[in-house]
Amino acid sequence: MVLQRRVFFIVGLLLLLASCATLKQAMAIPEVKFSFDRISEARIAGVDMMAVQSLSDLNFMQLANISMAISRNQVPMDLTVFIKTENPVVNQFAQALVALDWTLVLDGRDTIKGTLNERVPLPSGQIQNIPLQLSFNMTNFFTGDNATDMLDLAMAFAGNAGQVPKGVALKITPTIETPFGPVKYKEMLIEPKLGKGHFI
Repeated sequence: MVLQRRVFFIVGLLLLLASCATLKQAMAIPEVKFSFDRISEARIAGVDMMAVQSLSDLNFMQLANISMAISRNQVPMDLTVFIKTENPVVNQFAQALVALDWTLVLDGRDTIKGTLNERVPLPSGQIQNIPLQLSFNMTNFFTGDNATDMLDLAMAFAGNAGQVPKGVALKITPTIETPFGPVKYKEMLIEPKLGKGHFI
């Protein structure tokens, strides 16, 4: 009986040491990288801003729609943005993204926020693009003296071919599925590396 207990103790100790070594190895693995990749849609009051180059390209009906929206303090902006994830080849522990808390930042202002509750596999050594559908009323964040900022932001998307304008960023907090359970990353700010236009 004593011998059996010793055997169980030694086996348990070896398993504990093995799990600790695995955990230390996991902690040393580079984290999944996140970046602001591109925008595939930008509509202001229903007008596709990515299809024009400047205000002069807007027709009478489009200008009327935007003007009417501003007068009613209801200027909807619809964005489809893509977040790029890069899981290093050596990272065999990050299995999937299981949640993503996000906040849209415009010129340093926190605006709308939400959570993506969708499992996205993260194969090691591969890149994934995650779309986010964002909709909000611009006049909630740009009113009165900031009306010029609102117009500058709208025009920053004009003819941008998917490039993220300067001043547009995301705060994100990813939760990653691992063999040891979910791991919640610290909040990070992801901004465009290059961008057209800027609103001040």
